[in-house]
Amino acid sequence: MARMIDMRNTLELRCTDCGGRMRQKAVAQEVERAGLRVRLTGIPAAVCPRCGDTSFGPGVADKIATAANAVFEIAAERHKGLLVAEAG
Repeated sequence: MARMIDMRNTLELRCTDCGGRMRQKAVAQEVERAGLRVRLTGIPAAVCPRCGDTSFGPGVADKIATAANAVFEIAAERHKGLLVAEAG
């Protein structure tokens, strides 16, 4: 389960699940609604290399939801199936 964290101190963070040292990396999140799937990539996160626990910085989860909702709106008007949005 993703948590919100202060990303400035990623090098000092320990995983709350297993105690591993969190690493900063870009991750992907997939959201599904009414049979449509949206995959957002390039999202900054702190990830535990031991157990895979993922944490986001302040406001990132809200931005993910806003982006996914915008793509779902477009999909509802024009497409059915899989839409992919990738950050550069």
